[in-house]
Amino acid sequence: MKNNYRIPFIFLIFAFLFVVIFGDFLYLSIHKPPHYFTPVSIKKTLALRGNIYTKHYVVAKSEKIYAVSINPKFIDPNKKELFIKLFSIYTSVPQWKLRKLLKSKKYVILAKVNLKTAQNLKYLLKVLDKKRVFVTDKKTGLRIGYSITDYAFKRVYPYKDTLEPVLGRYRADEKRGENGLEEYYNNLLSAKSNGIIKGDRDVYGNIIYDNNVYIKHAVNGQNLPLNINLVLQRKIEKLLDIQKQKFKADEVMAAVMDSKTGKILAIASSNRYNPEDVTKDEIKNMKIGFIRTLYEPGSVMKPIIFAILLKHNKVNPYEVLNAYNGRWKPDWRKTPIIDDEPFAWLSAENAIVYSSNIVISQLALRLNNKEFYQGLKDFGFGEYSGIDLPYELKGYIPSLIKLHYPVYKSTTAYGYGILVNFIQLLKAYNVFNNNGIEITPKIANVPTTSKRVLSAKNAQIMLHILRKVVLKGTAKAAIINGIFTAGKTGTAQRSVKGKYGRTYNSSFFGFANDGIHRYTIGVTFINIKAKWPNYFAASSAVPTFKKIVDIMINQNLLKVGNGAK
Repeated sequence: MKNNYRIPFIFLIFAFLFVVIFGDFLYLSIHKPPHYFTPVSIKKTLALRGNIYTKHYVVAKSEKIYAVSINPKFIDPNKKELFIKLFSIYTSVPQWKLRKLLKSKKYVILAKVNLKTAQNLKYLLKVLDKKRVFVTDKKTGLRIGYSITDYAFKRVYPYKDTLEPVLGRYRADEKRGENGLEEYYNNLLSAKSNGIIKGDRDVYGNIIYDNNVYIKHAVNGQNLPLNINLVLQRKIEKLLDIQKQKFKADEVMAAVMDSKTGKILAIASSNRYNPEDVTKDEIKNMKIGFIRTLYEPGSVMKPIIFAILLKHNKVNPYEVLNAYNGRWKPDWRKTPIIDDEPFAWLSAENAIVYSSNIVISQLALRLNNKEFYQGLKDFGFGEYSGIDLPYELKGYIPSLIKLHYPVYKSTTAYGYGILVNFIQLLKAYNVFNNNGIEITPKIANVPTTSKRVLSAKNAQIMLHILRKVVLKGTAKAAIINGIFTAGKTGTAQRSVKGKYGRTYNSSFFGFANDGIHRYTIGVTFINIKAKWPNYFAASSAVPTFKKIVDIMINQNLLKVGNGAK
């Protein structure tokens, strides 16, 4: 009978103990004693600068750098050499350097590592802990090893000098983008706010993600999508490298623009640099020549003046004018106007086809100063182009007062006495291939603006004339079977200290259409020093244009067959 009472009694004792222990846990969870220690870990998460990317490739990205820190007092002195040897293997930090750092009496950063190394070090931490490399902290009762925390980020440019100097670079010391897209879109790309994670930690120091953990997410900078076709971009860059050497130029620039949308598919320079490691010789290449090199454009201005004349009904393309056999000395000039190719008479449109300074000068005199000045402004000269690049120089056009005088009208008409940049010309020429509508070119995939500058009829007339330049004029080297190509050459002597020497800028701005796609393409050689006749645009810029179109055909950006008309 006694045994029957013993079993319930033992059960009651265990039940009582369970209630007491459970009650203690419940009490501690609701009301912890003043000196009760709970190991808490705080982890800051670094916000990153946004990436810059094309359709298939990331051209600029941010990679975290992690700091590995430890208090040397938590390393068992008898196992310090083991720690040093293994840590050095995982991080490539020299053992002698680790020994020096571990002489510190407070927390010290042992290494700054990338994500992959940080992940490997987390595994090593568990290995070292099992080997009792770390001593137990008297306060917490935990074995504390090294900590791995966000430290900074490194800006990485996977394709090195590709898209430079347009892309620009990130200055870690100033925490901002410098030059190019990195600077223009700095506010969009910049990291906004760091995050924080706070919670109880386990024996390895890792945060326990339970209901008590506090998380504030980092707010990264926004990513920036580009219109650039990176394969096309790189192929054109390689082409320009060759052309620069061949024609002995200071720089060669080229760009491809979708005529309908204003999207820049490629904007390439022969002068580039590696943004991760700019050498002394590359510093000069940081200048964005597309918007900061101003030059007298030469004969590529003639179609612009002709279009202004059309707009004011002051020219008939088929009227015939005296071309004075290639040499004309009007009363208002001290020196004669000379054409490279002499003609007795030329139609107005053939002044463009055969690039007559004499005939375009006579036509330009028909415009009054206000029509001339406003016409240049309407086509974007003397104004910022609006392209998404910083520090553009808007150039120079003659004032209203100067344009009262025939000499200024004449010289401006054939591209002297006016300073422009490459993008202004690209934007202006695009009007002819876009039914008279001017559109602001954009490198990033962002909204743009547009306005009508020329009637669709007059734009078509200009396109027809520029087609003739290719078929029978100064740009025959741009003929491509099955593709509609058109455009205008320009070769201008360079002014050095107020005097014109024997070096030149040569350009070709034109179009390549296939019935579906329409592209505006510009090529400019700066300070070309090739011997005669190679410095002429017909021998340098035009063949370069043709090679670019060939690349586009190979990349299926143009379809041969139904483009030529």
